[in-house]
Parts: sequence; structure tokens; C-alpha cells
Amino acid sequence: MPDLSREKPEPYLPNLPGKHLPEAVPKKISARVLRSLRRRKPLWRFLFVFCRAVENAGGRLYLAGGIVRDFAEGKPGKDIDLMVAGVGFERLDAILRSLPARTLGIRRILPVGKAFAVYKVRTSWTDVELDVALARTERSTGPGHRQFRVRTSNVEARDDAGRRDFTINSILFSFSLVKGRLTGAVVDFFGGLADLQRKLIRGVGKAEDRFREDPLRMLRAIRQKNERKGYSIERKTWAAIRRVAPGFLRTIPGERVINELLRSLSADPARTVEDLRRAGILPIILPEVRGMRKDAVARIKRRYAILEKRLGRPLPETLLAANLLVDYAEAECRSRVREAGRKRHGRGLHGMGGGREGILFRLPRTDGIARRLNFPKVRSVVRMLEDLGRLNQISRMKNRRARVEAIFSKRETPEHLLVLYEASSKAARRKGSDFPPVLGIAARRPALTSGRRLIEMGIPPGPDIESILEEVREATLKGRVTNLVEAEDLALRIFRGNRR
Repeated sequence: MPDLSREKPEPYLPNLPGKHLPEAVPKKISARVLRSLRRRKPLWRFLFVFCRAVENAGGRLYLAGGIVRDFAEGKPGKDIDLMVAGVGFERLDAILRSLPARTLGIRRILPVGKAFAVYKVRTSWTDVELDVALARTERSTGPGHRQFRVRTSNVEARDDAGRRDFTINSILFSFSLVKGRLTGAVVDFFGGLADLQRKLIRGVGKAEDRFREDPLRMLRAIRQKNERKGYSIERKTWAAIRRVAPGFLRTIPGERVINELLRSLSADPARTVEDLRRAGILPIILPEVRGMRKDAVARIKRRYAILEKRLGRPLPETLLAANLLVDYAEAECRSRVREAGRKRHGRGLHGMGGGREGILFRLPRTDGIARRLNFPKVRSVVRMLEDLGRLNQISRMKNRRARVEAIFSKRETPEHLLVLYEASSKAARRKGSDFPPVLGIAARRPALTSGRRLIEMGIPPGPDIESILEEVREATLKGRVTNLVEAEDLALRIFRGNRR
């Protein structure tokens, strides 16, 4: 990031509305943002025409949100958020509808939102919709950002910046037309540029108030810290997270929580888990962690480190989610296996057939937690954990090689399950099985017969077909059966033996 502190600040910003002047901003920062905008010629053309229309109506146009922060750092921005102050809702609607759609490449203008209107502007020159909103203030009237009052009349730029979550996201860029040319300057009311320089995530104003307005911001602080290398959360902001989290985090809808959580895990999974633990958030999101082993959090972090070493970053979303529940799923699996063993008088899993074995390794409690957490592709996550349970119990099963092949062959990306198994074994400091050699043999030795062929040979359809095929496949992988004649002969002997 460029050194912001060594650049000469502008002494003032003319014609800015509001009673409070922003902090002085280095001229080069405003010039950097302007250059970034001018490079996007269709956007620059849109901004020129829109700014002229807004100023003619007595208003002022601002660029807001993370894109200003990114441009100030010399990074490419993505989301385009525009804020208009000094006009009302009906006037803004009329301004947008008056824009020359064909000239500016406007395809659609759609108002969205119940509590306040945000216009989504879709264009032909970018896949990202432009958000256009009035400057507003918000006051929470209930928990979880579900109830709040919004005011858009007589709202100034500083008021709008003051409702933002963190100072680095409160920086604005104020547009103006000077002698028929579009220009502008960065507006920094809350020291966001200084916090960018210091790599600090700091709440705007009183951080505790910002978190009570929207408790999801606590997770967002952790996520932005881990997305931005070298950043930390400012001391008072961190203390506010620890104070507010126990009372307010449960008010957030689960789908909002999991989105922030997975984004943070994707950026840095081990640090995210540690931050959640230190903030007291992890046992709120996942209370089951309290009933796990004392080293459960350390195991989660070790597994993430192993997974990243093998697969790189970012990890697949299914693995990010599944790894959080590995310890709980393994404990549930062991419990079900012990119960099944007691019912069969300690004979282990050797007598389990395919159908009954499938039921045994279902994990209803784990499935319930995954659904409560709103995991995306929840069945894929739970199936991976069920297969992990099967692999952990493979030494107690009949036809181990055939079972291993069957478990991995049904997966779209078998490497993910294999790496999770290895990470789970290493994190628990237990010796795992070496599956790649078995899978290598299976790839070189195709199946010699099929269920249809066995039926043609006179073996009646039914569950016995599956178990016969499994035993034949096991013999093939062990090298005891090498051709079709031997395979069919073995199948008939197994069938006759079963009928005795």
C-alpha cells in the first residue's frame, strides 16, 4: 500500500455540506481515486452525466463503500456504491429515469428494499450492478438489525458515513463539476485513511453502538481482518465485540452468519477459528464445541493447516464447513458403532451388509447441527463426514479393499475426502490407513462381472447380489481372481454357500 502519511494533505474541501469538516486528505489520494475511475471509461461517462443531473437538482453525488478504500490503496475496486445527498426519493427516481439509457448502456433500473430504497442499475458494460441510494441515517429499534428506523430527509454526507461499520469503509469520494469537467475529492470524516495506513479495523464512532445496530458486524470485523494481510482489530473495537457478542449474536439469521463465517474461513481458516475463540463467538455459533475434547479447537486449526498445505488456499467450501464438525461427527460415529456392536454381542462390523452398514453410518445429530448452521450443500457436507466415519472404521469391516474403492468411487472429488481423512488422523495423532495404494490397484483392475451377468447366471435379484459382487471385487483387488471365469465361479460358490 502507498504511504499515505507522507503525502501533502489538502487544506480544505470546498462546497462540502455539513457542519463538521472532514480530516485533511492528501491530494495524491484524491488523484489516485480519480485515475482509477477514469480508466473505466463507461463508468466515468455514467458518473459525468449522473453528477450533472444530481447537481442540477440541487444535490451532491458521492462514491461510497469499499471501492473508495480500495482505490485509495491503489487496488482495483469491485462493487460500485453511489450515494446522493440533498434530494428526496421522488426526485432521485426522476433523475435516474431521465438518464439517456442507450448512450450510457443502461439496461434496467430497479428499486429494491422495504425500509429504504436502493436502486439497482444494470448496464451493458459491467456484470456488477451499480447501487444508488439516498444518504441516510439508521436507528436500531430491535435486535439483530431486523427493526430500525431510516431517515433520508436532510441527511448530510457525514451522517451517512457515520452509520458505516468501520472507518476504512466510511471513506467517501465527493464528485463535482468544475468548468464542465468531472472532478472530486476524497472525504474522510472518521480517520479511515489513517487506519488504512495503520492496518486497523476500527468501529465508526462508538463501536459497541455499531455492533448493537447490526451484530453481524462482529463477524465482519473478523472476516475483514483475515481477508487483509497484516490487519488487526483495534483494541476498543475488540473489547466491544467481546461485550456485545453474548447478548446479540444469536439474533442474527443463520444464513447471514454462515456467509460471513465461510468468507472469513476461506481467507484464513486457522486464524478465523482462533479469533472466534478469543472473542467468545465460537461457543455461541457452535455450542457443541464445549462437549468435545479439550483440544477440539486446536484440532480444528491443525486440520485446516494440513488441508491448506495439501490443497492450497482457498479451500473448497464443503471442506471448510465439514472440518468444523469432524470431531463431533467422529464421536457420533463411534457411539453408533459401539451401540451396533452391543446389539450383535460384540461381533463388530464384519457381519454388516451394504444396506445395514449404510444406515449405521448415518449421522442424524451431525446433520441437525449442519442444518442449524445453514451450511450450503448441507447433504454433501454430511455425506463427507459419514464417509469419513466409514474410513475410520474400515479395519473392522469385511472386504476392506472393496469398501474403500466403493467409498471413494462415488465421490466427485475423492481427493478432498482423502485429504480430510489424513488431516483428521494427523490432527488426532493416530495412525491412519494408507488408501492410495488400494485405490491405485483398483484403477488398474476393472470389475470382471456385473449384477446383470449374475442374474443371467441364475442368481436371483436381491440384496445378495450386492454382497456377492463385493466379495468378488475384494478377491479381484487381492489378486485371487484374475479373469471372468474365475470371477463367475467364485460368485456361484458364494451364492451356493449362502443358501446352505
